[in-house]
Amino acid sequence: MKYFKSTFMWIIILVAVAGYSYLDFEHTKVEEERRDQETRLLKFSPGEVVSITINKEGSEIEIERWEEGWKIVRPVKAKADSDEVEKFLGYVTESRNDSDYVMDSNPTPERLAEFGLANPSLRVTLKVGKELKPYTLIFGDRAPTMGVAFAQLVGHKPIYRVLADARAQADKDVHYFRDKSVLRVQPVMLDQWVIRRKDTSIRVKLPDTGKWEIEKPFKARADHNKIFEVLGVFANAEVKHFIDETKDNIAKYGLDKPSIEMLFWLSGDVEPTVKLTVGDRSPEKRGYYVAMSDRDNVFILEEEVINAIPRHMNDVRNRELFFFERDQLKRIEIRKPKKSIVLVKDMEKEWRRNNESGEKVDFNLVKEFLGDLLDSRIEEFVSDDENNLGQYGLEEGGIALLIWPEGSSVPFSLNVGRKMPTGGQVYARSGAQRGVLALDERVKRILTTYF
Repeated sequence: MKYFKSTFMWIIILVAVAGYSYLDFEHTKVEEERRDQETRLLKFSPGEVVSITINKEGSEIEIERWEEGWKIVRPVKAKADSDEVEKFLGYVTESRNDSDYVMDSNPTPERLAEFGLANPSLRVTLKVGKELKPYTLIFGDRAPTMGVAFAQLVGHKPIYRVLADARAQADKDVHYFRDKSVLRVQPVMLDQWVIRRKDTSIRVKLPDTGKWEIEKPFKARADHNKIFEVLGVFANAEVKHFIDETKDNIAKYGLDKPSIEMLFWLSGDVEPTVKLTVGDRSPEKRGYYVAMSDRDNVFILEEEVINAIPRHMNDVRNRELFFFERDQLKRIEIRKPKKSIVLVKDMEKEWRRNNESGEKVDFNLVKEFLGDLLDSRIEEFVSDDENNLGQYGLEEGGIALLIWPEGSSVPFSLNVGRKMPTGGQVYARSGAQRGVLALDERVKRILTTYF
């Protein structure tokens, strides 16, 4: 019992010490926050600012906070780049008023001129809270070193040093604060994409299987990585120049008869969610005129962005030659003019020649063979025409491969034809891909030398 009482007392003491430490920590934290608040030149946080006005040499930019983000209301009405606005506010509200930041507490006219504040050309007004209380910061010159600039708060005499980044961003034009994003939807949320040119149209779709497929000009497997690479170009692209705030004169920019149209569907939408239209090229701006259905202006996109748009379905076509799981096969046939090879998997999952009671084949050899096949890629889509295959050496009686998956009566097939004139490649035809393909001639060696 004595031991129990002693232990209990120690527990009470430890709890008391822990509680005291916690209270001391919280008190210290509150005290630090209080001191931090006292030394701030502007006694509010960026989140309390609801309006920003920047006056610079007679021009004015006004930005307002809305539920959906920041908006520019003057000199144009447009969506703002909320990240840039918040970054700017962060720099401005970091300004301090303690002695380390005061350059002159009661400056003379000469001192104002020395710091570039006699006739300032740059000022920022922040309106805060429901009352829209204004705070105006006047910027002077930038110091030659230390990454600081000089400023005054209207209604206060002292000259302060503030972050040079605050002055530098206040000195930007409206283009800097404007939202320059192109594709405002997340690529992972799209399930359909169409590219229309004057001479062709490509449609890719994401079915329930979760693997992109080409639906037009004909059905084929799409390259998932390539699809997201191109979509990523537009998701990460930025407007180079804003040209016209309306679409009243789209013919001037070649947008009445566009050279390219791109349509994007968000998952679940029946009609296109967004349409992007490409007009004429501007040699002076080194870009293309573009309009989009989700905004009212005409702008310029970099040439490299437009050049990233696929011209042919083969640009987004999957180049994998086979799509089987090598551990889930039951039969392999290699048919050659003078000799054919048949491999069959028995009940014990062992590979044998000709039938389940035939000669056992080294499992590792088969594994290596299948691995080499799966590593093979289509190097070129030669022709979509499946007629007159004889000109490619793909007539009956050539080298053929057939692979049956477990539970299927339909094999994967590959026919290898003659060597291409350019050398290093052979013509081929796959049951999983339409048309005539070009493969590395190594595929032919795999089929003729392994077994």
